[in-house]
Amino acid sequence: MKKKHIAVIAALAGLAVWIGSTTLAQRQQRKLADAFPAKLLVSPKSCATPKWPGEARRYEIEGISLLTFRIAPEGHVEEAHVVQSSGWEILDDAAIESLVKCKFKPGLEEAEHHDIFPIQFVWTMTGSPPMRPALVEGSCVQSDRFAGFKTFDRSATDATGMLVRLLVEPDGTPKGVKAESSGRDAALGQLVEEYVQSCKFVVDPSLKGEQTDTTFGRVIYKPTS
Repeated sequence: MKKKHIAVIAALAGLAVWIGSTTLAQRQQRKLADAFPAKLLVSPKSCATPKWPGEARRYEIEGISLLTFRIAPEGHVEEAHVVQSSGWEILDDAAIESLVKCKFKPGLEEAEHHDIFPIQFVWTMTGSPPMRPALVEGSCVQSDRFAGFKTFDRSATDATGMLVRLLVEPDGTPKGVKAESSGRDAALGQLVEEYVQSCKFVVDPSLKGEQTDTTFGRVIYKPTS
C-alpha cells in the first residue's frame, strides 16, 4: 500500500522542503510560502499541519486548497476563505479547520490594517500513481439528465457537471459513491450517486503497477433547452 502524507506549502518551519531545480509550480508555491506571515505567529508550533481526514485517505483523493485569511487584533484567524478549491469539499474543510487554529501575536499592525494573507495546502501521496479503475464505456444506465461519466476528470462541480469519488468492488460495481455537490443541490447529488451506481469500472489489465479500488470522475449534465 502506498504511503500517504500531506505537504503544507506555507512558510512554517519544517513543513516545506525544496530540493533541486524548481518548476514554475514550485516557484509559485514558494511565492505563496513567502507570503505567509510566519514571523507573526506566537511560535512556529502555533500553526500545525492539518490532519488528513480518514475518509479522504480511504478514497485516496489529492488536491491543492488555497485559502486567504486576516489576523484579528487578538491574534486569532478570522475571515478564512477558500479562494481556490482542491475540488474536494472534505479537503477544503480540513484546511479551514486547521487554519483557524493558528495563533498569531496580539496587537499586530497587520491586524489593524486588515491585511489579507494566503496559505496553500497541498494534499498529496507519495510514490507513483496507482492504477485506478476506469469506466467501462456504455455501462451506465441511459439517463434523461446525465450525458455520461468522465473518468479521472476532477474539475470542480459547476453548472456543467458534478465531481464524484467512489470505491469499486472486484466485480466492477461501485460502492460508497460520494458526490461533491458542495451543498449546491442535495437532491441532485443523490441522483448523481444513483447514476454512478449503475455504471461498471475496471482496471485496464494491460497496465502494470500497484492497483487501487478508489477512483473518481465527473458526471456530465445534459444541456437543458
